[in-house]
Amino acid sequence: MRHVTSWLIGLGLAAGLGAGATTSFAQPNDRDRDHRDRDREHERDRDHDRDHDRDHDRDHDRDHHPGAGNGPTEAPPPPREEKYSVRAGFEWIPGRWDWRGKWEWVPGRFEREQAGKHWRPGHWEHQGDRWGFTEGGWVEAGGPPPGPVGRDDRPHEAPPPPREEKFQPRAGFVFVRGRWDWRDGKWGWTAGRWERERPGKQWREPRWENRDGGFVLVEGDWVDVGAPPPSEPVGGPPPGGFRHRRDWKLELPTVSSYWPTKGKVGSRIVIHGVNFPPDASVVWNGQQVNGAKITPDRVVVIVPPGATTGTIALRTSRRDVYVGNFEVADFDAAAEAARQADEARQRAEAEWAGRQREIARDRAARQAAFERRRQEWLDNREQRREERLREIRRRWDAAFLASPDTQAELTLHAQRVAELARMKDIAELNDNGKLVVRVGVLSTREDARHSERMAELQAAFGRRTP
Repeated sequence: MRHVTSWLIGLGLAAGLGAGATTSFAQPNDRDRDHRDRDREHERDRDHDRDHDRDHDRDHDRDHHPGAGNGPTEAPPPPREEKYSVRAGFEWIPGRWDWRGKWEWVPGRFEREQAGKHWRPGHWEHQGDRWGFTEGGWVEAGGPPPGPVGRDDRPHEAPPPPREEKFQPRAGFVFVRGRWDWRDGKWGWTAGRWERERPGKQWREPRWENRDGGFVLVEGDWVDVGAPPPSEPVGGPPPGGFRHRRDWKLELPTVSSYWPTKGKVGSRIVIHGVNFPPDASVVWNGQQVNGAKITPDRVVVIVPPGATTGTIALRTSRRDVYVGNFEVADFDAAAEAARQADEARQRAEAEWAGRQREIARDRAARQAAFERRRQEWLDNREQRREERLREIRRRWDAAFLASPDTQAELTLHAQRVAELARMKDIAELNDNGKLVVRVGVLSTREDARHSERMAELQAAFGRRTP
């Protein structure tokens, strides 16, 4: 029985530990979920408190703000200076002085932005011998300017161009570029920093927007990859000026040229340009000329009978477009045009002939340089061949002398020559002529042996060398 009881107790402990472990592993998810629920509740509470404060202020304004008949007789004190940080999506409502039998200060607050509107603060106005309060409210953007308000600490000039920051990419991180901040009435640079990457997100850089004559910082944040870029700020260009592409479009009738500038009655005048309307007419010295042929980029008119030297213009529904002066004279425009064309052709031919001469000189110089280098190459061919053979021989000799068999033979020959030289020295000291002669014979035999052996080794090495 005791064994069964112990077994049951152990089983219960194991089950308890398993449940505890499961609970402990589940706690982080529950804790995170609880934190998110509390954050949402706090956000709802803040929104409720903000709405309640706004409604309370409006009720209080309705109940306590005096009209012109029973308002204060003295002006309100100067507005207090309020420091605040700009919040994206919210607008700062400045504080104000309120009359409650005496002047009392009501601090400012943030209110959520309303699309296409801005807040016009309330203000005190001198009405006869007393002061009356005009309520603030949301008005359409671009509406009438607000009345006197508190101090505006926003910058009214665009920030300087961003500074260049050099950095090397880091795996798993995103570099958040630096920016200009408005501090104590002047621009101050805040250096960039690294932020850890977030899956499926991209960093949207902060920006300064011009709103109602003052610049407001819209903080950067993490947005979904592929999210549309922020819309162009209302009230002015982004810092550094506009960056959009300029599309050039000419809509007004415009004259570019006309020909000829002089001629006799009956001569043909051609006017070139753009945007000529079909209902345009040609005016000669203020008088309309009939029979002109008009296309959007070309007008053809004949010098009318009785015309005198004067100005030509195109009359349109918008304005008269000045063309130029025309001299009526005994002048053959066609012959003049042919003459000018012939002169232009001759100039072009002369330029081409000169260009051909330059090309020929350049080609001749390059050919001469090539022939000179080729002749030098031919003249130095034998010399280069000998140098190449010497270089090959030098490398072959170096390889042969470095082979193990050659090194062994050279070492053996050196040892024998040294021993024979030492024996000869001893024989000469002992005045042993026979020994000296014998050593000399041995030295001759050793030299001959060494030469034959080296020749054999060279032949064998040559056969092995590819």
